[in-house]
Amino acid sequence: MKKEAVIIGAGTYGQVYAEYLKESYDLIGFIDDNKDKHNKTINGLKVLGGLDYLLKNIAPSTKVFVPIGNTEVKLNILKKIRTKGFETPNYIHPSVNMHASVKLGSQGVYILQGTTIMPLTTIEEDVMVSSNTVITHHTHIGSGVFISSGVTIGASLVIKKNAYIGIGSTIMTGVKIIGSDSLIGAGAVIIRDVPDGTTVVGNPGRIIKRNKDF
Repeated sequence: MKKEAVIIGAGTYGQVYAEYLKESYDLIGFIDDNKDKHNKTINGLKVLGGLDYLLKNIAPSTKVFVPIGNTEVKLNILKKIRTKGFETPNYIHPSVNMHASVKLGSQGVYILQGTTIMPLTTIEEDVMVSSNTVITHHTHIGSGVFISSGVTIGASLVIKKNAYIGIGSTIMTGVKIIGSDSLIGAGAVIIRDVPDGTTVVGNPGRIIKRNKDF
């Protein structure tokens, strides 16, 4: 018997995850704070209400998935629902090629199809990895990191918490650190360390913005 689950976020990314998750879970519906979506049906799933609806009306035994690309929003939601006792399990697509030595965080890790993860990699909690990405050996990916589709990540580096790695980008072996809350632009080629709170674009990657909080 399939376990019941809901998906927070009825946007396009949530809809994609619904297609994957319905193979393994009995999906009750979407949760979304956009009131214009409430009580509408999207791809066969009803938008039940906002986060308050989840907390007041759905049993904590229901599994909750939060496939939202905005890391700050996602982490705030996860914190709220976990304090109420909801479980936020991992989702690893069956096609993912992941070596047995890879260490995964216990919750909130989502890895999509066609991704390869080589031996002795560590992925902390609440990491999202999109399709057809390659993560090379001895790499450590911190909590809250988002990795877009078609990314290649070299060996023996650390990606610190809440970094965002844009679609089709490459982080070369020899880079040691991708800083926390940094943003790697789509298609960028990273050949040197990236400081905390910076935006890096281009080939080779260059800093175009520094977050004033760092």
